[in-house]
Amino acid sequence: MNGKIKKEVLTIKKLKQKDISLAKQYIAENSRLLEKRLFDYHFKDSNTQSVLFALKLYQNKDGGFGQGIEPDFRLPDSSPMATSIGLRILDELKEIEQVKEMKKKAAIYLESTYNKKRTGWYSVSDIVNEYPHTPWWNFDQKEKRTVIDKNWGNPTAELIAYLYKNRKYLKKLDIDYLVDYAVSYINDKNKFNSKNEVFCFIKLYNSLSEREQEKIKDSLSEAVAQVIEYDENKWQDYVGLPLHFVKRPKNYKFKIKEEKIQANLDLYLKLIKENTVIKPPWEKDFYKDGLKIAYEEWKGVLTLDTLKVLNNFNRVER
Repeated sequence: MNGKIKKEVLTIKKLKQKDISLAKQYIAENSRLLEKRLFDYHFKDSNTQSVLFALKLYQNKDGGFGQGIEPDFRLPDSSPMATSIGLRILDELKEIEQVKEMKKKAAIYLESTYNKKRTGWYSVSDIVNEYPHTPWWNFDQKEKRTVIDKNWGNPTAELIAYLYKNRKYLKKLDIDYLVDYAVSYINDKNKFNSKNEVFCFIKLYNSLSEREQEKIKDSLSEAVAQVIEYDENKWQDYVGLPLHFVKRPKNYKFKIKEEKIQANLDLYLKLIKENTVIKPPWEKDFYKDGLKIAYEEWKGVLTLDTLKVLNNFNRVER
């Protein structure tokens, strides 16, 4: 030996530009206008107005979002669930005047649909049953809600997150009261069985001040621990993946193991390289007749989300 220590070089796998080009081509040929414009916004530095042109197609006159922005129910009317998706997209965009105006209209809609007894919102109304929808979006007339609404936080916790960040548009709702209610809810809850509810609370966590974050950090870490799937053999099923909870490297990780985050990134790379597109991890059999288009729309949504996460973690070649 020559006395020199040979350092192991850690090679970080990255998505090649040719793979990005293939994904872009798929989205351009098969996805909704919204995903096409969002791809260009995130990967080609196109302007915000181009995204808003597509997003405005889903915002109704009452300020809420509908028109099938959530592919699994084709309800044209506004709903709190669809509005959470519209606000989620607006939250990604530069804060130009048109974005502010769309947020303001959405806030007005949410104030008008707030359910005092619920201390929040139900996801959809019974009118959803009149349009094509997957079974989990069926409104139960006896229960007066969908199965989604069994968990208060979905979409209420996410809606509180956006209203907290845009409180200047509120005239009726006491957003501090709603935040306090959400904090008490998650701190009092012991059993979590909905990863989607936990996703909504993470949206809220990422919107709060550090002082408010501290109040739910431990409870939210426990919630993540209950719904996350660490078995990599199951990662292509409909389970909670590490990167569902941590979208950016600087986000708080809720005690999620770093090696699992990196393994999840590697899986995303592998899927894009091998298949170009990310397919929904749920049964295609649910998508018949008027819902066939929804399954195809999900491919564009999931592919774009995957590419964004890879880009956030610097796993895309420049």
